[in-house]
Amino acid sequence: MKKVKPNNQIARKAACASGLLLVVVFTAWNYSSLSTERPVDAPASSAAATARSSGATSNATSGDAASCDVARGEWVPDSAGPYYTNSTCALIDGRQDCMKYGKPGIESILGWRWQPHGCDLPRFDAAAFLRLVRGKSMAFVGDSVARNHMQSLMCLLAKVEYPREVEPRDCVHCTRKYHYRDHDFTVCVFWTPFLVRWNLTRAGGQQFMDPHNVYLDEADPEWSGDVAGYDYVVLNGAKWFTRPAVLYEGGRLLGCANVDGCEAAHNASDVAPDYAVRASFRTALRALAGFRGRVVVRTVAPPHYENGKWYDGGNCVRTRPVRSNETSLPATEATFHAAQVEEFRAAAAAESAARFVLMDVSEMMQMRGDGHPGQYGHWPHEKVGFGIDCVHWCLPGPVDAWNELLLHLLVSG
Repeated sequence: MKKVKPNNQIARKAACASGLLLVVVFTAWNYSSLSTERPVDAPASSAAATARSSGATSNATSGDAASCDVARGEWVPDSAGPYYTNSTCALIDGRQDCMKYGKPGIESILGWRWQPHGCDLPRFDAAAFLRLVRGKSMAFVGDSVARNHMQSLMCLLAKVEYPREVEPRDCVHCTRKYHYRDHDFTVCVFWTPFLVRWNLTRAGGQQFMDPHNVYLDEADPEWSGDVAGYDYVVLNGAKWFTRPAVLYEGGRLLGCANVDGCEAAHNASDVAPDYAVRASFRTALRALAGFRGRVVVRTVAPPHYENGKWYDGGNCVRTRPVRSNETSLPATEATFHAAQVEEFRAAAAAESAARFVLMDVSEMMQMRGDGHPGQYGHWPHEKVGFGIDCVHWCLPGPVDAWNELLLHLLVSG
């Protein structure tokens, strides 16, 4: 299939447990100076969509929108087209290249923009972002969705400058670093699926299926020993806690999460996965206690498997977003989200609050079951481990909105 040519050109603080809301102040900023769910019906026209399509980047739509929760809103039609395509960015992981593999309805999937309630979120400005981070460095710390996020950012920045990889590595689940020479900006992804130290419970085990030993109070040395030199850290991690894990805390066996026969096999009891998410986030944030840069905590982005799981026929075949009042986080992701936000709040209270930023993407991404590769991250005849992917996000795709949020949060924090 030919590559698609380019077209024309958070922070809800979880109400789950506390009922509190973290409102991000939407500072006026000119970037250039720096489950059956009903699909959304596209309106024929709207003032907001018209402004966006013409390149307008107004920060607030009214005087009472001085403060705006950018994590709450709707996906609205946007005729501006994607920021990039697989013709203009060679940094896309092939497994998320939905254009290359012919995902049905991709043009429709790319025709939406995140619209917070009560204000406008400016379009991403690559030149402004690179000015902001000139001479600095940013680390994405987390699982493969962190890599997905970083690759989105690099494709957005490619309009201004392409990076070179520092010490190129032919690997997927590993740490990789890139440098933008003209702006002296370094970006890196530390692959750490649990954020804390882990290993397979048996030699030769299958990484995606077999249980892992997870040490909840020991930060993963893959990232914790090197991150101090960075100016920004974007932290995430939760989805691996839906896999089988044998959990340890304080040097002792705590129990199991998602392991059948835990008591018989390990003489231990079951532990709720959200407890493990909470503990791992607490450990990671404590490891950043002496970190002098900005810490952006990104909340869980829900998967969208329907009619099964990733390993038994589940798929994601939607082609449009749904409205916020027509869906909600699944129970597992809701508990993960609450744990992440509560640990973020505790860390921000203990440290300088200005150093911690919550990037709440959970609600906005729950509406985008259409934005995953599904079976369109490879050719039909290819045998791959992740045959139907409803976890990662197409590039370009809804994940690009995360970097609109990231730029906004960094300049307004």
